[in-house]
Amino acid sequence: MQMNASVLSSKIIYAHMSKTPFSLQKIVKNYHGRIGFYNRDNQPLVSSIEDKIDFTKHFYQDKKKMILVNQSTFGHLGVESIVIEKEGVAHYISHLQKKIMLYLIAIYIFLSVIGYFLAKLFIKPIQAKRVQLDNFIKDSTHELNTPITALMLSLEAPKLDSPKNLERIRLSAKRVSEIYKDLSYLMLEEAKEKVIEELCLNEIIKEELTYLTLLAEKKKVSLTLVDNSKVYFKIDKESFVRLFHNLVTNAIKYNKIGGEIEVKLLLNSLIISDTGTGIAKNKQSAIYERFYRATDQVGGFGLGLNIVHKVCKNYGIGIEFESKEGEGTVFVLKF
Repeated sequence: MQMNASVLSSKIIYAHMSKTPFSLQKIVKNYHGRIGFYNRDNQPLVSSIEDKIDFTKHFYQDKKKMILVNQSTFGHLGVESIVIEKEGVAHYISHLQKKIMLYLIAIYIFLSVIGYFLAKLFIKPIQAKRVQLDNFIKDSTHELNTPITALMLSLEAPKLDSPKNLERIRLSAKRVSEIYKDLSYLMLEEAKEKVIEELCLNEIIKEELTYLTLLAEKKKVSLTLVDNSKVYFKIDKESFVRLFHNLVTNAIKYNKIGGEIEVKLLLNSLIISDTGTGIAKNKQSAIYERFYRATDQVGGFGLGLNIVHKVCKNYGIGIEFESKEGEGTVFVLKF
């Protein structure tokens, strides 16, 4: 305010002494705020100030306004006093409060938008897992229903003790047992005591194939075993059974009618190859995830390959696979 008054005072003195035109009206009209020019009798020459001025003070203020009285013109152009009025502290505080409020609202909106998108980003995998869990419950109900229905029908058959009926009962009971073993192995793994010993994997594989071959025959899939060399490995027997059983069961389920499966043991390696549907390229990275199923064409829990991966990780077994959609899949285990 003082600087503005001093500049105007200098201009008035210069205009008066050089006799150049100087319009007080124009200054008042264009001035940003309120200003007034007063004569020796303190009467306004030109002014936009409505309040009464106290010319005995050079500067005074209240909550609403600040008043500066500058008398450095020394009566040039008839101007004895230049008075400048500006809003008081209350106005600036109010203005500052409004600005702070606007900034807070802007920050709140910004954080809300960021929070919304982050929430969606974090909730998305949780929703995906929930969908997988829902599908698991539906699939498990269906998967259990099939062998249980077969058992009930077999028990009500006229010739209960016929070889065909007894075989159907045995297969259905075995299927329920395998489902239970998979679930208990995965969910109660830590609660079970494991007996780790050096096992001949050839003998366990032959034992498991007696049941798995029957499953393969039901789908008209040929299952062959090539065991040119003995393979020994330190592992809990139930863990290896779960590993092998799930790999071969998948090879049967996802095979075509009249397809082939080869189980080969050689040089501390187990190779399981099939001529099935294969796994799409864009789904191969997720096959070991729990509840994940690459296709809904056949039944399943989405647990089999998760168990396989878990056993391999726990016992340091190397696992690789190659798969082409429509041609088949090859799993290679290195002990």
